[in-house]
Amino acid sequence: MRQVARCILGLLCIVLFYGYALAVQTPLPGSAIPQFVDPLPIPHTIVAGPGQIELRSTEFLSRVLPTTFVPANGLPYAGTWVWGYLEPNQVSPPSYIGPVIVAERGTPTEMKFVNNLGSAATTNVLAYRNSTDQTLHWADPLNNGANMCMMETQPMMPPMGMCAENYLGTIPDVVHLHGGEVPPALDGGPDAWYSSDGTRHGFGYYSKDGATSGNYAIYRYPNSQEAAPIWFHPHPLGVTRLSVYAGLAGAYLVTDPPNDPANLPPLVPLAIQDRSFDTDGQLYYPAGIPFILNPEHPFWTPEFVGDTIVVNGKTWPYLNVEAKRYRFIFLNGSNARTFEMFLTNPVTKINGPTLWQIGTDGGYLDAPVAIDPNGLLLKRLILMPGERADVIIDFSGQAPGTKLLLRNIAKTPFPNGATPQGSTLGRIMEFRVTAATTPDTSYNPAQGGALRAPMIRLANPATGTLAAGVTVQKTRLLTLNEVMGMPMLVNGFAYPGGPLEILVNNTKWDGTARPDFTPVNAGGHTSYYSETPKEGETEIWEIANLTADAHPIHLHLVQFQLLNRQPFDVGKYTAAYAAAFPTKLYQPGYGPPLDYNTGNLRAVGGNPDVVPFLKTKVQPPAANEAGWKDTVIMYPGQVTRIAVRWAPTDLATNLDPNQLSYPFDPNAWGFGYVWHCHILDHEDNEMMRPTSVVPMAGALRTFVQPMDY
Repeated sequence: MRQVARCILGLLCIVLFYGYALAVQTPLPGSAIPQFVDPLPIPHTIVAGPGQIELRSTEFLSRVLPTTFVPANGLPYAGTWVWGYLEPNQVSPPSYIGPVIVAERGTPTEMKFVNNLGSAATTNVLAYRNSTDQTLHWADPLNNGANMCMMETQPMMPPMGMCAENYLGTIPDVVHLHGGEVPPALDGGPDAWYSSDGTRHGFGYYSKDGATSGNYAIYRYPNSQEAAPIWFHPHPLGVTRLSVYAGLAGAYLVTDPPNDPANLPPLVPLAIQDRSFDTDGQLYYPAGIPFILNPEHPFWTPEFVGDTIVVNGKTWPYLNVEAKRYRFIFLNGSNARTFEMFLTNPVTKINGPTLWQIGTDGGYLDAPVAIDPNGLLLKRLILMPGERADVIIDFSGQAPGTKLLLRNIAKTPFPNGATPQGSTLGRIMEFRVTAATTPDTSYNPAQGGALRAPMIRLANPATGTLAAGVTVQKTRLLTLNEVMGMPMLVNGFAYPGGPLEILVNNTKWDGTARPDFTPVNAGGHTSYYSETPKEGETEIWEIANLTADAHPIHLHLVQFQLLNRQPFDVGKYTAAYAAAFPTKLYQPGYGPPLDYNTGNLRAVGGNPDVVPFLKTKVQPPAANEAGWKDTVIMYPGQVTRIAVRWAPTDLATNLDPNQLSYPFDPNAWGFGYVWHCHILDHEDNEMMRPTSVVPMAGALRTFVQPMDY
């Protein structure tokens, strides 16, 4: 007999559904967790060399909560069950975050990623076991990706039978090098997954050794790109949010010794995330509430936000720093939460010191940018999920014994949601200043010295226009859409209305069979592509955000430059947009209302032109956004324009177009790349589309299959 017990955050949660019992978890309020008890864990570093690096996705216990934590079950706190990337003989890593792989530009790195995650039925990570949703478009390993549950579920109707239960089979995994300039076979895309038992694979599976079975993939990254703070994380279709939440994330630092800035301060990585825990100290994910969050997808949360801050795998840590300069690479590794950060002295109430940003997702800025909480312009460092910032902080002006807080004031959902509680989510970590033991002779950003030779400019950040000499071959106008459900009763439960799925350009992941989309058959699976840029060409992507919240949009393969943002009249444009559909009403998932290629004479994409609805002048990028980016914030009510060149970042804009090519064929594998929202809950529910890059004929390739990868 089917029974459903109500589950409210803060109360005991038990759900019985079609005879399947979710594990009992009682949420632990973040306010009950002591802060600044333990030091910041520092992920271990692996310097890449000629040999293969093997990392195993593994389940283990990690002491995420403070050493003073006492579980409700009365047992000593042995740790929180997490997933992480371990080397073959590694037993006890500093935390679940890591490692940091340091690779040198021009020297390939061979990685072997092994999936040792076992079964969803037996995993101790309850947040994964209780939250898989088989009604999403996902890897679906036991059914060879058939996704029958997704296809059988009717709009606004609850799923039935096994489709209404969590998945209990072998766990899919695949590793994506986020920000990596790599061939499509090495991209670690959503359909390239491989199961933990080695018997099942996505149709995009690839391994350098030619394996067609096994629980691993061997990727040999070319490291041909400019120096950049990139990272790696799981990307299996439909469960990325849960795999990252369980702990899988590491850093990949591409260095370029001849061109890197000299004498930078010592580096400390900071992976900032939000999490929730239960009273036994285990990860808690507020799913398993059938029909209340979403009638179509009973275990999908539109945007997960936790009530506890975790840095490098430790709740609210502290870091001892000498009164000198340090370099930090900030990564927002959260599912959905945005961070808006600055330093402050909680005793004197004086804000500062300044955060000096020296790099973005795709590498170094030309010169440091001051993010000064006491200044007139940039006052906060804002990062949405997936974004990175390379930052120097100078503690030399702080007296020994000073304690500084890294604060967060970002609203959730960003930017117009609830203000974080100052005593919990408003705090990230603490810095404890001690006397300097040696003189500091490291690079001083306050002196404004150049960090690099001037970067190649596609955009002029001062004016928000194209840089001189840049020719654009194509402009695309695309939309961000939220499909909303109306309030209703489902099986006696009040569904309050809310997001059912979120889309890019009103198109689902696989697309639809329409004459203006290109069918691509890869591995026996046909998807309908709309974004098929040509290698070497420069495009402007204008993305009109029709939703109420900001989205961090990420493009695989390329680094791009933010051109500008511009507000538009969302209400009037939405009315014109809806009227352009064949039914004269908005049709979710139909794709754009007009023909993708001919419906708008100014910009392809199939959407009514937004120009008549623009409100004010363009807003150039902030100074710390004026570099190469692979993930950028798309604010609600604005058109965000990015200049995307499908070529390496260091090639001059005045080159012969036939020279603007990658060292590898960007279409050699046939499966292409993707672009998507990096709010992981959105990405897992259709807010992602494939991209196929048309290769340049006759281009010189120096990194080719099967010799190099």
